This record gives sequence, C-alpha cells and structure tokens, in this order.
Amino acid sequence: MQECRNAGVQECRNRLRLCILAFLHFCILIGVSPSVHAQSRQWPIENPPGPLAAREIKFPPYEIQTLPNGLQVIAILHHEQPAVTMRLLVRAGTSADPRGKLGLVHLLASLLDQGTTAKSAQEMNDAVDFIGGAMGAGAGTDLTFVNMMVMKDSFENGMRMLSEMARHPAFAQREIERQRQQTLSGLQVSAEDPEWIANSVFDRLVYGFHPYGMPDNGTPETLAGITREDLVAFHASQFAPNNAILAIVGDVTADEAFTTAKKVFGDWQKQDLAAQTFIDPPDPTRRVIVVNKPDAVQTEVRVGHLGITRTHPDYMAVNLAIRILGGEGSNRLHQVLRTERSLTYGAQANMDALKQAGDFEAETNTRSDATTEVLRLIVDQFWRLQRERVSDRELDGAKAYMTGSFPLTIETPEAIAMQVMNAVFYGLPLDQLQTFRGRVNAVTPDDVQRVARALLRPDRLSVVLVGNAAAFTSQLNGVGFGNFETVELADLDLTSANFKRARTRADAAGGARGAGRAGRAMQYAPYRSPQALQTPQTSQAPLASRASTDATPEEQAKAMALLDRAIAAKGGLDKLRTLKTIVAKQTQTSHTPNGPAETQTTNYIQYPDKFLVEAPGLTQGFDGAQAWAMDARGVRVAPDTVARDARASLRRDVLALLLDAKRGALKMRLLADAKDAAGHVSQALELSAADLDPVILYFNPDSALVEKRAFAASAPGRPIVEEQFSDYRPVDGIQMPFHATQTVGALVVERQIIEVKINPAVEPAFFKRPAS
Repeated sequence: MQECRNAGVQECRNRLRLCILAFLHFCILIGVSPSVHAQSRQWPIENPPGPLAAREIKFPPYEIQTLPNGLQVIAILHHEQPAVTMRLLVRAGTSADPRGKLGLVHLLASLLDQGTTAKSAQEMNDAVDFIGGAMGAGAGTDLTFVNMMVMKDSFENGMRMLSEMARHPAFAQREIERQRQQTLSGLQVSAEDPEWIANSVFDRLVYGFHPYGMPDNGTPETLAGITREDLVAFHASQFAPNNAILAIVGDVTADEAFTTAKKVFGDWQKQDLAAQTFIDPPDPTRRVIVVNKPDAVQTEVRVGHLGITRTHPDYMAVNLAIRILGGEGSNRLHQVLRTERSLTYGAQANMDALKQAGDFEAETNTRSDATTEVLRLIVDQFWRLQRERVSDRELDGAKAYMTGSFPLTIETPEAIAMQVMNAVFYGLPLDQLQTFRGRVNAVTPDDVQRVARALLRPDRLSVVLVGNAAAFTSQLNGVGFGNFETVELADLDLTSANFKRARTRADAAGGARGAGRAGRAMQYAPYRSPQALQTPQTSQAPLASRASTDATPEEQAKAMALLDRAIAAKGGLDKLRTLKTIVAKQTQTSHTPNGPAETQTTNYIQYPDKFLVEAPGLTQGFDGAQAWAMDARGVRVAPDTVARDARASLRRDVLALLLDAKRGALKMRLLADAKDAAGHVSQALELSAADLDPVILYFNPDSALVEKRAFAASAPGRPIVEEQFSDYRPVDGIQMPFHATQTVGALVVERQIIEVKINPAVEPAFFKRPAS
C-alpha cells in the first residue's frame, strides 16, 4: 500500500515545533528555566481529539476474464483522467532464482525496459516519450512486473509495447554488463550500510536457506556467473500467459480492454510450468548475531521471528496486533523507547506476509551504550503483547488508521491495479476490497490476544545487532542474551551457515589488504572504457575523446601531482576525510525562456550516499537505497531510475571525486590544458570507473581550486552538464564555493549559498522516507 502524508497536518506540526523552539530560546535569553516555570503551574490535561468519521469508499467497477491461453485479465474502469495504466505481473520473483544464480531475477527485471528484439533501449524510450507515456519494470520476492502508462488514444500502441517488453526482451550484452555493474556498485555501498546489513542478516536468520532469506540482489560471486543464456532460459521457463496477470486501469470500457488484450496477447503460447518447490524455513529459534562494525557510534537493532503467509485466516487480527506493537495508530515501541526514555529517534514493528511464509520484526537504532537496554525493552513488549489484553483505546487507534488511510491506497489507477492484482495473485476473495473496513472493525481485543498467544514466541526471538560490539556485548548477559555469535563485518557472508566467509590461503597471506564482502564487491567489475560521448558543438572536446591506451607512468605522476595540489587547496587530505555532513541554505535561480524563477532551498548531504533537499512545498530525499519525494499530495517512492541518478549524482560530487581518486578507486587521466573562449586556461583531470561515466574537473592553474565540472547527463542522448564554481570561502578550514552556475543545454541554473555548516549533527534516519 502506498503511504501518504497529509501536508496540512505536517505544516501545522512544523510551525508548532518552531514556536516551541522560539519559546525555549526566549526563556534562555531572559534567564528563565522552562522546566521550572512549567512545574509552577497546573496545566489542564485533555485527550487528543478523535479521528474524523471515515469517508465513503467508492471502489471503481471491474471485470475479470481469463483468455484461452490462461492469461488472467482484469479491467478496472476509472474515467477521471483520459489515461490508461497497464501492468503485467508474472508469478516468479527473486525467490525463484536458480541455484547458484542469486540475483538473476533482479538482473532480468532491470533489463525488461532496456530494449526488445525489435527496438533498442533508445528506440523504446523515444517511442514511449513520443506518445507521452511512461514504462517501467521490477521484481519483488514472489513476482516480476512490467508496466506502461499512456494516454487513451495510445492505448493499443502502449499495450503492444508492454507485450514486447514482457515477451521479447533483447537482453543485449552491453545492457547486461551495465546493469550488472550498477548492481555490483550498489552492493558495495550497501555492504557498509548498517541498516542494510541488519535487515539482510535478519532475513537470513529468520528464513534460513529458504529463498526468502537469501540476498535478492545476489552477491558479487553469483552475479559474475550469470550469463545471457541464463537470463534467456529463465525468461523462457517462467514468462508464459498461464503464469501471468494483466491489469488494465483507466479511461476504457471493459469491452475495449478485453478486446485489445486478446488482440495483443492472444497469440502468446501457453506452456507447461514446472512446480516451484522450496525448503521450509526453520522453526523460530533463539539466536543472537552481532555484526561488529567498530567505527559505528550507534547500533541497528532487529528482533523478531517467523510469521504468517498472506492467506492466513487470522491475517487481519495479526496485522492489528503488530500495529499495536509498533505500527501506525498505536506503536508501543515508540512510546516506550522514544517518548518515555528518549533512547531512539523512532521504533517500529512490521509484518511481512508473503506467499510461502512471513515474519514479524521490530526495528530501531540507538546509541551504542544503550543497546542492551533497548533490546530488553523490545523483548518486554513482545511478552506484554502476548500476556496482556490490549486496551480498547489502543485497538481503536490502530483500526482508525487502517480504515482512514485505506482510501488513499486506491486514489490512483496504479494503486487500484495493485490492490486488485494482489488479491488475484494471492487467491483472495475480491470482495475483501469492498469489505475492508468492516473486516478491520470486526477485530476485538480478544482476537488480538488470541493470535498473540498463538503466534508470538518471545522465548524464541531472533536478534541482530549491528554496531561496535566492544561497546555493548559485555552487557548482553545481564539482559538474558549471554549466548551470542560475533561476526566481523569484513567476514560477513549471507550465504554461509555461520554468516562467516571461508578464509582462504590468500586471505591469510594478505588479510591486511582484503576487506570481506565490502572489499570484494567490485572484484568482478574490471574497468572497461565507456563509449565516446557524442556531443556535437560542445566546447568540451576532451569529454568526447577517450584515450584507447593507459596513461604512462610520467602522465600518472603528473595527474597525481595535480590531484594532490587540488586536495591541499581544498583544505588538505586529513581535513577532507573528516567531512561527513554538509547543510547549506541557498538561493536557486533558474533562467528559462519565460524568465528567471527563484526559490530558496536547504540541502543536506551525508557522505557517502545520502542527501535531502527541502524547498517550498517539496522535499526530496535519497537514503542510499531509495529515493522519495513529499509534497502536498503525500509521500511517494521514486522509480529505480531516480534512485540510480541520485546515487550517480553523489558519486560525481567534487569532494567524493577527489577522495575516491586519491584512494585509487577511480581511473585518472591528465588532459591537455583547456582554454575557453575568453582565453582563460585551466588544467583538467578526467575521472572514471567501471560504474562511473567520465567526469572532468577543471582546476585554476594558480589556486588549484576546482573551477568547473563537466559530465554527460545520465539519460541517453542528453547534453553535457557543465557547472562553474566561484566565490570560494573558507568554512571550518575547507574551501567552499559559494556560487555555482550549471548549464544543461539551454537551461541555466545559478546557486548562491546563504549559509553553510560543516558536520552538524544529522541522524541517518533523517534521510529516510517518512512512514506516513
């Protein structure tokens, strides 16, 4: 379900916070203690207002037909806009990865919208853009999907393109390698992310060697072994009409939908499908895994065990029980850990209910020295939910959230399609969508207590702690977890029974050089020169002319000397390495054909992989894995392509480029001095890697500060992006450019910094997509 946020409520909360901060500041100025002053008066106490009455749900009409070849077609009539959304779902997800080929389905899904046997990736993009549509593809645990959105007058054309994507993907070797490198790069980043590590180890701990517990993106080793033939064979075995569901939502009649579906998909041949068999997940077992990350200042905590499938008869009662434990509308964990004890910025509990199995999971993070106290309190709440009857007020709060937010999950055609397709996919009665509120409100406190006693196992919890083990492991025995296993981050292996990779003779000989999964993440990503960037009529000729041979030792020495000068001018290597977070307030002016448009933004960057931009009416963020946006309409997860662009943007950050080049992570080439139209000469370095297209940095020959950055935009056929830097000023010993001008084709954007702070305290959770 898509989670949204009411912008008006949020604005009021923000204003309230500002008022509180202003009040506290005023008290400090006049020398009054707010806490003492507050205790001197008895303030009236009243409960918060109850939720508004739920508005009526009008679910759009729909029809379902099964074609002779077995394809299930769902037509949902939604005439609010002259557009049609189509989604084809195949009943094979990452859990169907062949043995020894982890990551195959994820790689395959990333290629479905990257060209067909009839059209290249560029031609597909051009065709979709021409009709004003949008396409995409992806994979989940149990399914793979492709989707297409078009205007009504392009309905049949869009469905034919959807068919081509699903039935005739090209699997071009060049695209395979590109997507493989992007996945490997993502794994390398994730291997240093405590949150990703905790989630991955928890899944593996709970599900064992069941496919749900294995890394869905694969590992560097398994990705390296996936061939084009593997992709073609899997596609041929699973992509069949009798293994698929097609949903059509939008401004069409049922007859139009079914007639077009038969015309486009009617010749898709039905085939015999091999039954998928999985080993059973292990029974819940008390086990504690500590992943030691010595440089961590806080601990990621995961606690839970095996849960239920989506079709479990008590699904609704269990859902509400977990929401009371740590979900929207109630959340005991947040109340205890955050509100009462200030041990964390947030805590929650989730329930994954999938096709074959599921899990219950409580999660939070806390400072290292509070790890064991947080763990004890989480376990106490599991026991409390099982032993004590929940109050009517708690249950009513969880119910009100579920019933009140349900209309938001069927606001858009795509959301409606997902609701219906989920019901069909899991074999649930379709009338459950219309009876959702009634089924939620029918759950009683006795039902919650019954399922908590039957399904929760507080004595058999799986626990994952990722952080500085030295800061808390000595205290684990005091909270009842004296038996635990410690795994060094460098040795972590999710495919091993003991979570430790096997030590080889090479490891023993060169352990100081190796770095486990994180260090090996790019082992199978040798450098390959990107194709020349075709940029007619651009002044950046060096960007379009790639060297075909490696630099000589003399050229490498000159390039390194220039890099060292630039780093020293910027503030020095030691100083730059201490820079973790930047917060900058700035004025941004876009020069368009309609005149300049100015806005003020606050930009947050947390190296190496997080950022957030706040602008009037819009907030955009990237947490290292997921990109999201929030405006008056609510919170939305951005497509994978946006996340990839965000990751690439952070890789191209000047500071990141300088440090990565210094540690040898980038291929570096010294270019001939560049002269602009005014005769100004700059020294230039070209930086690139297997997963980073060339970026050129131009340096002032006198100061060695970066004057300009140039690179090709990520989308095919886009112009060169040029960014000029000026008005350098020292901020905490680091030279920061207070003015920048970016040019992309005819678009010119100027940025002027108003205020910048170096290394302010910003928690990683700040960059996460808001929960609601």
